[in-house]
Amino acid sequence: MLEPPHTLSAVVVVLGILAPAFSTFITATVLPSAIAEIGGVAIYAWASTAYAVGSILGSAGSSVVVRNAGMRRAFLLAGAAFVAGAGVCGAAPSMPVLVAGRGLQGLGGGMLIAAAHTMVREVFPEPLWPRMLAAISVAWGIAALGGPALGGVLAGLGLWRMAFWAIAPMAAVAALLTWRILRTVEPRDAHATKVPLGRLALICTSVLSIGTIANTDATAARLALFAAAVVSIALMLRLDSAAPVRLFPSGMLSLRSRIGKGFWMIFLLGMSTTPGGIYVPLFVQVLHDVSPAAAGYLYAAQSLSWTAATLLSARVPAARVHWALVLGPVLTASGFVGLFLTIGPGPVLAIAASLVLIGGGIGTCWAHIGALVLSSGRQDEGAVTASMIPSTQLFAVALGSALSGVLANAAGLAGGASRPVAALAGVWLYGSFVVVPLAALVIASALPADRNSRPTARQS
Repeated sequence: MLEPPHTLSAVVVVLGILAPAFSTFITATVLPSAIAEIGGVAIYAWASTAYAVGSILGSAGSSVVVRNAGMRRAFLLAGAAFVAGAGVCGAAPSMPVLVAGRGLQGLGGGMLIAAAHTMVREVFPEPLWPRMLAAISVAWGIAALGGPALGGVLAGLGLWRMAFWAIAPMAAVAALLTWRILRTVEPRDAHATKVPLGRLALICTSVLSIGTIANTDATAARLALFAAAVVSIALMLRLDSAAPVRLFPSGMLSLRSRIGKGFWMIFLLGMSTTPGGIYVPLFVQVLHDVSPAAAGYLYAAQSLSWTAATLLSARVPAARVHWALVLGPVLTASGFVGLFLTIGPGPVLAIAASLVLIGGGIGTCWAHIGALVLSSGRQDEGAVTASMIPSTQLFAVALGSALSGVLANAAGLAGGASRPVAALAGVWLYGSFVVVPLAALVIASALPADRNSRPTARQS
């Protein structure tokens, strides 16, 4: 149980996550209704792409905002951007305006998610970090369960615009509560610098390139987009390594450091969430005649099992954390094997069980990976380390979505979702993605069994 001084702070963290989490699930439900009224089906996918780009920019840049303005103002700015974006979406007369609103909403949502992770590190004692990271997973589980239902009701009543406004109060309340409870936290960093627009623009370029790959038919164009993403990331990392104020913590990509291993596991497990979420609802409808609503909640089983496993694993004693880190990727890989074997022939219950294994595996180790990363960062890079946890996850989801689209389309899905094509695409997709959690397993096996020592300063 949380002590009374931390209860209100925990409420702020959960509310900060609930707003963007509900936005993700509700928007996916009401977008078809929006298209029916305002048109714009040609840029349908950009409503999600704009939100993803905004989220990554917001989460990556949040550490700079925290340094310049302090945690209170950062939360207030994030909440204001999210609410403003929701207002633009709710009043949008056309699809381009809605896409712009989604980008602004994503910017605020990404900052909220990153600020919530930073708040876990700065406000709560280290023994409570796994439980607070578990609470963040619970918030996502609540959104996965309630978001489609709320969005479906509002869309059915012709009130799709209200769906965007319905979640805005969560962000507003989180920002106002933060303003109240963080009065004693230092307001700003004396060495604050300007926002690194160049590096953030390179992040934006890489995400847009990756997000466009799956919707591009020509192989040469796909290779060009992938090359643009790689070059943008490499240049951004090079610039960041020489910058006086960094967006990325030291050793983030090094497999020789503990923090690097932790971030690579976050990246690989984040990628593992995508092929089930994107294609299972389509495959079960085509192959097994499952209704759209049932298909949506079939995928929600992955998210809910993630939440349940996170809650259970958060109580694992410190001496057994290493085993949880290893068990998680094993369960996730087993889930992909299950989907590989059952997505075509069924039964649907076996498909559901496979999704539960994928989500449960991620949940088994997720909070412990997050706590390991938080405890491994240098003391002078605390905000950067915390904000990069959701940034890494969001980037992994973007890349995983693009790769899922490439694999499925390469199997013939781009030409139409017939039963034989859907079955073949499922086998290719889930068989290929087994490699991702297995790579996480290799990294987890090399992690130390404890997370005690921590670098204290940045080395030049």
